[in-house]
Amino acid sequence: MPFAVQYPAINAKLKALSSKMLREKDFQNLIELNTVQEAFDYLYNNTYYQECLEDFSGQEIHRRQLELKLKKNLVLSEDFLKKYLSSALKNFIEHYFKKFEIEDLKIILRTILMGNDENYLSNNLIYIDRNKNINFDNLIQASSYNDLQNVLKDVYYSDVLNEFADQYQENKNLFSIEMTLDFYYFSQLINLSAKLSNVDQKYVNEVIGTQIDLLNIQWIYRIKRYYNLSSGEILNYIIPFYFKVKKSELQNMSHVKNTEDLIKYLSYSPYQIILEKAIKDDNVIFERFFLNYIFKKLQKIKRNSFFSISNILAYLYIKEYELRDIITVIEGIRYSLPKDKIENFLIRREV
Repeated sequence: MPFAVQYPAINAKLKALSSKMLREKDFQNLIELNTVQEAFDYLYNNTYYQECLEDFSGQEIHRRQLELKLKKNLVLSEDFLKKYLSSALKNFIEHYFKKFEIEDLKIILRTILMGNDENYLSNNLIYIDRNKNINFDNLIQASSYNDLQNVLKDVYYSDVLNEFADQYQENKNLFSIEMTLDFYYFSQLINLSAKLSNVDQKYVNEVIGTQIDLLNIQWIYRIKRYYNLSSGEILNYIIPFYFKVKKSELQNMSHVKNTEDLIKYLSYSPYQIILEKAIKDDNVIFERFFLNYIFKKLQKIKRNSFFSISNILAYLYIKEYELRDIITVIEGIRYSLPKDKIENFLIRREV
């Protein structure tokens, strides 16, 4: 099916779904609540999340139960979208959702490292059980890195686990594994986007290219601040896609000693401004500066074309950010954080 033919129907559906998303007033109301149960009641009684929360109606709910249910609802978007898509678009969207599988895998790796039991995994995994090539029962019972390799031997990222097996046994450090999984995910996503129409590639570059730019900057910052890696090692983890950041700029950034000096090597002024704010402001989570920038870009992109992938990308990212903000509020309520501090952690809040 030609790309342009697929879009009007699905974009009409997405427009209707987007109209139901939470408003600023909803987040203000949620922040004012005092318990997780009150947050559940608000979401159930006042938002489109009622349907996915129906199983807990009339029951006392715990924070982890609520968060897991909301996260599982997020990945159901894949099934909805695939009904309307075919060929290259369908393959692209299928891989887009693999990021949730990779996040599950990271949780499994950390669980094995820390020695948590399978009940912990059952309550925290949101996507990997959808993979028909994985025996989920064996997966959550894996108690060692070797067990995990055996369970996942026929899955596409088994090569990553095999590559770092000796290193893991030696230092029990997951950093290289997690970075390589992310590297694989984005590299494959960009490869699949090359099979889309020229218009769609433009929007993929605009959204995912921006995300990759900011992730590369963020990773260099974190490596410089928390790890002692050489320039060559740092560049091994860089996703090889350059939207507004040149390859040479990332190479120069990999050599700096002081994180404040990273700003000097960025020629794209919006990124300079974001990074400078992120480094200077200790009151806001570093990543949120980058996510807020992407969020604002998505608000503009979703209005651009009814005959392109732009609306799909905007819907998926904005829905995910909405969920992350809801979970931020729920966790803030659970730990009795001041209301202004909770608000300061939201992706949608201007920084």
